[in-house]
Amino acid sequence: MNDKATATSSGRRRFLLTGFISLIAGLFSGRSAAAAAARNTGEPVTTRMRQGEPPAQPLDTMLLFERGDDNNGRAITHEVLSLIHQEKGKHSYPWTLYTSLETHHETGDACVVCSRLHKYGPGWSSGLHSEVFNHSRGVALGVNIEMSNDYGGTEETVATGLNIQAVGGTAPMQHGIQIHDGSNHFQTAINLKGKGTTGVDLPGSFQVGLNLHDNHIRLNEGACVELDGKGAIKVRYKNNRIEFLNGDRCFAHLDVNGADHAV
Repeated sequence: MNDKATATSSGRRRFLLTGFISLIAGLFSGRSAAAAAARNTGEPVTTRMRQGEPPAQPLDTMLLFERGDDNNGRAITHEVLSLIHQEKGKHSYPWTLYTSLETHHETGDACVVCSRLHKYGPGWSSGLHSEVFNHSRGVALGVNIEMSNDYGGTEETVATGLNIQAVGGTAPMQHGIQIHDGSNHFQTAINLKGKGTTGVDLPGSFQVGLNLHDNHIRLNEGACVELDGKGAIKVRYKNNRIEFLNGDRCFAHLDVNGADHAV
C-alpha cells in the first residue's frame, strides 16, 4: 500500500474515532442535563421575587424575596427561604448559613443579622428561634456568643456579650430573661464561670433585689455575706463559728456547737 492510501486510511480512522467520542460525550451530557433538570425544579430565581402583597419595607438590598399570605386552612409552616443541610463526614466544619460584615462606619448602626417581629395575633411568636436535639457526646449549644476586645484607645468603650434592651411600649413586659424547666432537665439553670470584679451586678432600683421564694442561699465555709457598700461589715461561717467581722477583725461570734440559748 502506498503512502497516499495509508494516510487516507489513517484519516478515516481518526474521523470515525472522533465521531464516536463525540457521540458518547453527547449521550453522557444529555443524561447529565436530564438529571440536573430532574433535580432543579421551580421558577427561575431573580433578584426580586414577590408573592402576595406584603407590607413594603425600606430596604436597600441586592436580593429581595417577599411573601404576603392569608392562610386559614390546615395549620402548616410557610417559609420565604429554606436551607436544608446534612453533613455525614467526620472531619468538617458545616455552617449552613454564613454571614460576615466588616464596617468602618461612624454614623448609624451595624448589624450582621437583623430579626424583626410585629405580633398582632395571640399565637406563640419568636423573633429568633433555635432548636437543638442532642444525640451524641460533646457540646450542644442553642446560641453561642464569642467575644473579644483589642481596643487600645482611651475613649470609653463597652463590649457586651448579650444585650437585652427595653425600648418602649405602653404596657410592662414580664421578663428580661426567662428559663423554662418544668420537668427538671437543667441540672443548673445559670452557670457562671470565670474570674472578675463582680459576678452579678444589680445597679437598678427594684422593690426586691433577689426573690428566692422557697430556695436557699448557700456559701462555702469562709465566704462572707457583706452588709455594707464597702464590704467591711461581714458575716461568715468558719471553724464551727458564725463570725461577725469589721474588715479582717472578728468582733463577735457564735459557737455552732454550743448550747441552745437566746442571743
